Order: sequence, then C-alpha cells, then structure tokens
Amino acid sequence: MKLSPILLVISTLCVASLAACNRAPPPATAAAALEFSPADLVSAELRSMVPTVQLSGTLRPWREATVKAKVAGELQALGVREGDAVKQGQVIGRIDATDYRARLAGSEADVAAAQAALGVAEKNQATQESLLAKNFISRNAYDTTTGNRDAAKARLDAARAAADVARKALADTTLVAPIDGIVSARIIQAGERVPVDGRIVTISDISRLELAASVPAGDAARLAPGAELTLVVEGLGDLRIGGRIERINPSAAAGSRSIELYALIDNREGRLRGGLFAQGQVAAGAAQERVAVPASALREEGGEQVLYVLAGDKLQRRRVKTAIAQAGWVAITEGLAAGERVVRYNLGPLKDGSAARVKPATPPAAPVAVSPAPSPGIPSPAQARGDITS
Repeated sequence: MKLSPILLVISTLCVASLAACNRAPPPATAAAALEFSPADLVSAELRSMVPTVQLSGTLRPWREATVKAKVAGELQALGVREGDAVKQGQVIGRIDATDYRARLAGSEADVAAAQAALGVAEKNQATQESLLAKNFISRNAYDTTTGNRDAAKARLDAARAAADVARKALADTTLVAPIDGIVSARIIQAGERVPVDGRIVTISDISRLELAASVPAGDAARLAPGAELTLVVEGLGDLRIGGRIERINPSAAAGSRSIELYALIDNREGRLRGGLFAQGQVAAGAAQERVAVPASALREEGGEQVLYVLAGDKLQRRRVKTAIAQAGWVAITEGLAAGERVVRYNLGPLKDGSAARVKPATPPAAPVAVSPAPSPGIPSPAQARGDITS
C-alpha cells in the first residue's frame, strides 16, 4: 500500500523532532579570564611615611587695624582707597579743624590770663610778707594773700591742662595709619560727617597670614607650637605653602570638643590674600615604615574601603584600613601585605573570585633592514645577476 504524500511529510517531521529532542545540549563555555596589562597593576610596598594631622581653614591677616575718628566733624579729605599700601604714621585723611583751632586759641588765651593773674598774686604775696615782717599787717591778712597766690597758680594749671586737651583734639583731626599694611575697607567718604569713634578705613597687614583651624582633641595632643605644616591654597593650583603652628587654644570648643590652633604663614612675597581657603597637613611624629599603595587603587564600596588583589589566577576583593596619605600614596594598616599586587586604577566593575591573568608584554618590533641605494655607475646585485637589463 502506498502512503499519501501528506502522510509522508508528517512522518518526516515527527522523526526530525524526535531527533532534535534526543540531541545532547552543547557544553557550557567557561567564562573568559580578565586580562590586565602590567601597567594596570602595582605592588604594595614599604614606604617611609610621617604621621600627619589634616587641617583646613580660612586665611586672615595676622594684624588688622581700623582707623576711627577721635573727634567729631566733617571728613574733609581721605587720600586712600581699597588696595592702597600705607606705612605706619602716614597721613591718610583730615577732619575739618576750624572749631578745634578756635578752641585751642581760646585755651591758650586762658593760659596767658592765668599766668598774668599769678604774677600779680605773687607780687602781692611778696609785699605782704615784707609788711608782716615789720608787723604792719596781721597774720590773717598775710595768709589771705598767700591763698590768693595759690589759687592763681591752680587756675594756671587748669588752663594749661585745657590747652593740652584742645591741642590734642586739633592733632586728632589729622588721620594717620597706625600700622604698615594695605587698605582693605573704606567705610566713609570725604564730605560726610563722622562721629567720635566712627570707623573710617580698615588696614590689613598681610605680610604674614594666620590660619585658624579646628582639629580633634586626640590630634591636638600630638601637636605643639613650632610644628611645621604644608598647605595648598585655593586659586594657586598645586603650589605648596609652608607655615608653622604659633599657638594652640588650651580649651576645647563647647559643642564639637575640638581644639583651635593658629598657624602663621610667611607672605612677604604677597602671593596670598586674606579670606582664601587653605587645607593641608602638619607633621605629628617621626617617620614610620608602612605598607602603602597608590591612592588611585582604593575604592569605596558599600561604605568600605577596598582593594582588588591579584592572587595567583584569581581576583580577590580585600577590605582594608587606611592611615597616612602622602604624595599620592596611602598607608594600609590592615588587609594587605607588602609585595602583593593590586589593581592600580578603577577599571570598572570587578568581581571577587573572578579568573584573572596578566597580559604578556608585547615584544618590540624587529627593525626592518633597508638596503642602501647603489652608487651611480655601480650595478645593483640584481643587475649583476642579469635579472634586470639596462
């Protein structure tokens, strides 16, 4: 009996399906090992590192003075502006002195009158003394004359004191710079009336700058006045600025329990300005040998600092503890030994236990030999063999 074409096709399809179901699945391919170039890895090494305390703060002039009016009056002239350099004792402005000159003239006239009155009183006292000696006057009359002379002398002393006050007030109408420095603020303008103790200009001495920084009490205990520090100041790139601790506050701040320290920075070259932010570190002990890796090798994962270590043909994720950071290297106090190789850079996501190997270095290419060009008139080797006809 012959099968119909339709039944033949159905039978063929069934046989093919059964064969496909019974075929064994292909073997799973193993995950490819991560390849690192030698430049991607670095060995942890022992480095001599100095314990340091990190600090930061704002620079401010170490000395600042505000020129204030000692007498009231109209500011007639003010010859300095912000940024002007001034010297101690330099005249920088004047207050209208008309009233003060008149007061001084009146006081000096009072002195002259008191001197004349004293002269008359002294003559009277001398005459009365002569008469008393001859018993022409009573003792009581003589005492009265002596009292008049003493009163005249007291009035002269008072007049002289008043004249001194008037003279001082007149001198105070001239405004002078109390320190060397640079005008950092001009508070009032010429033509305005200034009261007694009114602020006129502020002068800042920035030949040295002061850094006020708060450090934890434990760190402050390791520091002492005179300790050298190194700072990086905003706006100056990687330029390192030196300084030293001048003094340390003996009391901790009430809220933070931190200790305020004050450092002085030499600025005679004038590169720095008050108000700039600075951060740096100060040495807090002798140099120590520490296991260290480049800072670029450290990763922050899940609130932990980790390194990826190449151990044989496997990559290990190591949780580590760090300490000193200096010159781009970080000391590792726990989790790593000297000589172990770690991934130097953040090369993307890595997995603990991944297979890994170091890519062999590519050998340098062999130099290509270049045959020299034949000299004119001398046949080349090919021409000598007859391969090339002239």
